[in-house]
Amino acid sequence: MNKGQIVEAEHAARVIPATLTQRGLKPLFSDWLLTEDQGATWLFGVLDVARVPRLEDFVRDDLLHHISTALRGRPVFISNSSGLRYAVLLSQPPRLPKLLNFPGMTRGRLRLGMRAGGGEIAVPWDTAGHLLVAGKTGAGKSVFLRLVAHQALGDGAELLLGDLDGVTFPMLAEHPALLAPIATTPEAMHALVERGLGECAHRATLYGLVSGYPDTLTEYNRLADQQGADVLPRVVVILDEFNAAALAQGGANGGLAKAAAELGWRGRKFGVSVVFAAQDFTKAVVGRVRDQIGAAICFRVRSAEVARAVGCAEAASIPASRPGLALSDRWGLLQAYYLDKSLLIQAGEQPGPALTEQERQIITAALADGGRVTLALLQEHGFQRNESRRLLVDWRARGWVEKDPNQQNAHVLTDRWPPLAELAGVGRVGQLAGREAEKDLD
Repeated sequence: MNKGQIVEAEHAARVIPATLTQRGLKPLFSDWLLTEDQGATWLFGVLDVARVPRLEDFVRDDLLHHISTALRGRPVFISNSSGLRYAVLLSQPPRLPKLLNFPGMTRGRLRLGMRAGGGEIAVPWDTAGHLLVAGKTGAGKSVFLRLVAHQALGDGAELLLGDLDGVTFPMLAEHPALLAPIATTPEAMHALVERGLGECAHRATLYGLVSGYPDTLTEYNRLADQQGADVLPRVVVILDEFNAAALAQGGANGGLAKAAAELGWRGRKFGVSVVFAAQDFTKAVVGRVRDQIGAAICFRVRSAEVARAVGCAEAASIPASRPGLALSDRWGLLQAYYLDKSLLIQAGEQPGPALTEQERQIITAALADGGRVTLALLQEHGFQRNESRRLLVDWRARGWVEKDPNQQNAHVLTDRWPPLAELAGVGRVGQLAGREAEKDLD
């Protein structure tokens, strides 16, 4: 960092407490940190949260705007990755690419895009939390929702989709991963959310049948695999035009909004991830689900009022020429990955996640051993022992392998390995495919 940025940091460290005082708030800071991260210079004002009486007073959008104005327009964000901190960008905002093509699947992680400064946003499903997504037509919201759905399918998840306009997910209408038909009316979206709550209740029963008191789906699946119980896939719920549906179902105090809030607080433990999306959001509807949201992502919206309701007030200034550019209360400015919808069309026509090259090599080797997928085989292909165990649990949840009591409970391939058509006719997979064909003829 240069001398000018140090001077700017000292100036900001004076201005921010003074601004809080003007607003009637005590400047309860425990520390100030000046750091560089991937070419960007940041000042963090660390609040002493143990002494803050009401945290919500310190994170108001109008307060952040006030601080930014006092700092001559410098971007100011809330960072809650460690405690609660004001983050001030002291360097020039980095240029993000206008188009960022999706680089491909990473099993177990949700890849969202690139943050300002060049770091990728890729988070494990368990820690991603529920998402709140806002954006008007052409801003990138629908592309982003398809990006999430594509990766959910690639990770073997089951889906519950709400699509009031019928334009975001029509290509998935017949996909076998759907737990219910795509909801295209407010009433159907309410029923869809109730279906998600039913899944939570079912999983609560299954969690109670294993010892170890699991807190996450990953932990439950590990314990279930060790104890011979059923492992479970993740469920991803995407509710497009949620705000409009909630208003049609009684608003913030209506049945849909209440059920969605319940699904939010119950779902995370049971591996049910929810994306609440809309062109417009009212503050009252957002308030119902806000406490359950892991991150808000705001593309270009029609008004500053909508941006403030979502919690990303500065997103109102995103230009129309930058589809895919968004502001998040968790990751700051980001460019979301672009996913060509043809990939989702292909998923609808040929259901099932595609194999990575590494997985293709593993299945080929397994076929030569009667379909057995062992820890030793996975380690031969580059996985550590603990990674191999997690991978087998993950594949069991997708239905790709199962324990065979006739082979001392060894994991063996099932007919659900994708893409089956490419591999049919060889070894165990060919036999399984043949048996499935015989069933169709019965």
